[in-house]
Amino acid sequence: MTHKASGADLAQQVALLNMVITNQVTEKLAPYEVNASNYFYVMKVAENPGISKSDFNHLVHLNHSTITRAINQLTKKGLIKQSIDPKDKRVTQLYLTEKGIRLNRGIKQYMQQLNTELMTRLAPDSDTVFNHIVKLRQSIEAQHPEKL
Repeated sequence: MTHKASGADLAQQVALLNMVITNQVTEKLAPYEVNASNYFYVMKVAENPGISKSDFNHLVHLNHSTITRAINQLTKKGLIKQSIDPKDKRVTQLYLTEKGIRLNRGIKQYMQQLNTELMTRLAPDSDTVFNHIVKLRQSIEAQHPEKL
C-alpha cells in the first residue's frame, strides 16, 4: 500500500529506515567490536548475567542457530563467557567478561543517545508514533508466531 500524498510504500520505507539505522549503528559501534546484528546480545547478557542459552533464545526471539553463531563470535572476541551451570551440567550460562562489561558501557551510552535522537526526530508525537510502531510489530508477530 502506498501513501496517497507521497506515493511512498510503507514496507519499503520501513526497510530503508532499517537499513539506514543499521548502517549507522554498525559504523558507530565498530570500536566496541560489535555491530547492528549483535550489540544487543552484549546488552541483554549484561542485564541478565548467568542467563541460560535456552532462556536467552526466548528473550531475543531469534532462531537457535543465529543465536549460537552470534554468541560464539562474541565469545571468540572475549566479550561473553560461557559457563556450565554447576547445578545442571546440561545448561550453559552466559556472562560478560571484564572486556564485555567495559565495552557494554559505551554500547549502552551510544544506543541511549541514538534512541533519544530518533525520538526527538519523531517529536512532537514521538510517544504515540513509537507505541504505534510497537503495536504494529506485535500484531505481525502474533499472526506469525512460528517465525519467532
